[in-house]
Amino acid sequence: MMTETSKKGRITYQKLFWLFMAGSLLGVVLEGFWCLIGYGKWETHVVSMWGPFCIIYGFGAAGFYIGAVLMEKKSVFLRFLVFALIGSGVEYICGWILEHGLNMEAWNYRAQFLDINGYISLKMTIIWGAIGTLFGMSVPKLDMFFEKMQGKAWNIACGVLSVFMAVNLMFTAVCIVRWSQRHQGIAASGKIIEHIDERYNDEMMAKRFCEWEFLK
Repeated sequence: MMTETSKKGRITYQKLFWLFMAGSLLGVVLEGFWCLIGYGKWETHVVSMWGPFCIIYGFGAAGFYIGAVLMEKKSVFLRFLVFALIGSGVEYICGWILEHGLNMEAWNYRAQFLDINGYISLKMTIIWGAIGTLFGMSVPKLDMFFEKMQGKAWNIACGVLSVFMAVNLMFTAVCIVRWSQRHQGIAASGKIIEHIDERYNDEMMAKRFCEWEFLK
């Protein structure tokens, strides 16, 4: 029988990082098809300044993997519930940060049944639970795949891409915060900020983050 220690031993930084990367890329594709089917046009929804990454899905994929490993022997209903809470939790936290930290929103579920502050809804909670349950079924095969991703080359790739994504996300945060500050009329406070204002102006940011909008 697998112990809790051996379960946690399966959850490594490299696995979570590659899942984060794969989920971030796949999220852009999924959002694109969602818009194509629902609105008749393709939209690229990213949450990064460099590269096609929707990091909300990346965090979700990593969270689903952790939940799948720790809940592996639990009932289907309990796993569904955990995945639903993970997915909705990620959405709620991100939605809260957008509204209260930046005065912005990237989605709004207020028109849906049983929403909470427009960040999450019953419909999306059920969808996340279903996606997570299906994801959990693939975990044994994912572990087999990760076993093949061993060796110096994979370690170097993980290290290099980790640094790139850390810089990417920090720079993304700076640009988004500055975008919000410009909307509030806060002037640039130095040469670097002035360069950001010029290079990553409101028009460019609105085009890059096409689904984001200010609340007032």
